[in-house]
Amino acid sequence: MKLGRLLPLIAGLVVLAPSTAGAAAVHGVVVGRQHGLLLVASPAGLVQTVRARAPLGSIVVGTRVVGHATRARLHGIVVERVGATLFLSSNRHLLAIRTSRLPASAAQTVVPGPGTVVNATVGVAQNGELDEESEEAVGRVSGSVQVQAAVTAVGTGTVTLSVNGQTVTVSLPAGLTLPSSVVGQTVGIDVSLGNDDDQGDDGGGHDGDGGGGGDH
Repeated sequence: MKLGRLLPLIAGLVVLAPSTAGAAAVHGVVVGRQHGLLLVASPAGLVQTVRARAPLGSIVVGTRVVGHATRARLHGIVVERVGATLFLSSNRHLLAIRTSRLPASAAQTVVPGPGTVVNATVGVAQNGELDEESEEAVGRVSGSVQVQAAVTAVGTGTVTLSVNGQTVTVSLPAGLTLPSSVVGQTVGIDVSLGNDDDQGDDGGGHDGDGGGGGDH
């Protein structure tokens, strides 16, 4: 499914070598897959990767499956909303979350925009879909963040990314076209959050990897 333009501006793009956290340090719920890696949401909500095989919703400790969950917690930065889909950067990993199933009372509240740091509870479906059940704004950042995703196609002035099994076409800066050799690779993209607000308390600290961009 093509969701159209996702991000307001890509400031830079680099091809990344697949990286994983130390397997023994990974503990949480599998919320996605990416090129043979599992995306695992920790109890604190930050996403890490581990090279292993497991169904969506599995509870893993390292590479070992120890149970199954139907929900997970996510902590990250709102990158953009497209219709009923929220794109969240958690520890630089980009996730697509459906928000259409939020209770009516939640839908009547102010919808947090790009740069908002949130804690969210999501339902994890076996088909890879994440359905938002609750969302709480806990801070705000400004400027740009780096996100990681797999490239599925390139066009003239565009790049198509895979996020939770969905394809998202992103507009590149004028005059920039990527080589076809990046298809099938994971890329890191610096994206503008499209706000000029001062960076506020993020409610949970930086992600612990140097965090110059304040990503979660």
